[in-house]
Amino acid sequence: MSADGKVAEFMCQVSLMELTVERARELRQIHRFHHPDECIVHLEAAYLLLLAEDD
Repeated sequence: MSADGKVAEFMCQVSLMELTVERARELRQIHRFHHPDECIVHLEAAYLLLLAEDD
């Protein structure tokens, strides 16, 4: 699966709701080459995983 193209550009601007840990891992992998300062998907997935580690 590739995170390049118009859909990826659009997805990087969305706000994620009810994100599971499994899906957060998938999204971090998909968006791994995106700069975190420009990719909300990357940031929100990383944040959720960080919170999950504290539990």
